[in-house]
Amino acid sequence: MQYSDIDFINGIKQHDEIILKALYRQYFKMIRHFVLTNNGNESDAKDIYHETLMVLIHNAQKEDFILRSSLSTLIYAIARRLWLKHLNKHKNLYPSGDLYHQNFDSKDDDIASYLEEYQEKEKHIEKMQVAMQQLGNPCYQLLKEFYYNHLSMEQIAEKLGYNNADVAKNQKYKCLQRLKKIFFETNEPSFTKNINL
Repeated sequence: MQYSDIDFINGIKQHDEIILKALYRQYFKMIRHFVLTNNGNESDAKDIYHETLMVLIHNAQKEDFILRSSLSTLIYAIARRLWLKHLNKHKNLYPSGDLYHQNFDSKDDDIASYLEEYQEKEKHIEKMQVAMQQLGNPCYQLLKEFYYNHLSMEQIAEKLGYNNADVAKNQKYKCLQRLKKIFFETNEPSFTKNINL
């Protein structure tokens, strides 16, 4: 039987053994592949996956837990963090690799704080999406084409009917100012301090 992300989270909250076993099987290959391709072995993969699920279960059982991304993304993020923490702790046992040096600050290896940071970023993205929807056209379309579809200003001018790239660029600036205004008006000040548009 196929379970959705919500089924898994509800199953965790209800201590459903069947769903917990299905959860264990569902994402192991993904984490196994990650660990094996980053200086780990089969035993490491099993340990990291088990620890990842323990962290997930612990957090999912909290009353205020909300899944703000796909479950696979969250599981991968937790496993990656745990594996980096493991590599840091045992760095003399593993050959130095790119993974160890990527975005790892040993001062910030507390998984609970990492999860909070992860969920906060997900909230930022969600609120930005709401602000984008409130922005309306033509700004929504222009920013979407630039930031999501990675079109050049020349391509945007042609697609959206602006006279030239400079006109489209000026419009983009105005749209960003409007987006910031909408975003900041709908969020508390402490939330907006770390947002860079």
